[in-house]
Amino acid sequence: MSAYKVISAEEFGRRFNDGQIHVIDVRNPPEFAGGHVEGALLCPLGELNPPKILADLQASGFGSDDTLYVVCQAGMRARQAAEFLAAATDAEIVVVEGGTQACQALGMPIRKV
Repeated sequence: MSAYKVISAEEFGRRFNDGQIHVIDVRNPPEFAGGHVEGALLCPLGELNPPKILADLQASGFGSDDTLYVVCQAGMRARQAAEFLAAATDAEIVVVEGGTQACQALGMPIRKV
């Protein structure tokens, strides 16, 4: 079982700008629809199924050497989700401190549904 890491929204922004990343958003659907980090996959915490999430990501090219970033509104739900995900994979799991709010404050691309 691996542990998860926590990085600042600023560091996440740098990594986001450097290339393709894998991001899941663990908020509920209305929150997600109101604005989420561009490219994030909706995976509500209350319905979190780590094996299914990882299988879906692997089908789109995610590998055990890749990093999975987890965001929520401000960071608390992402930490809970990261614990479950870290127990299910050897891939690096990273929580973005401050969540979507911090990403939006930095001017990162935010998409609304």
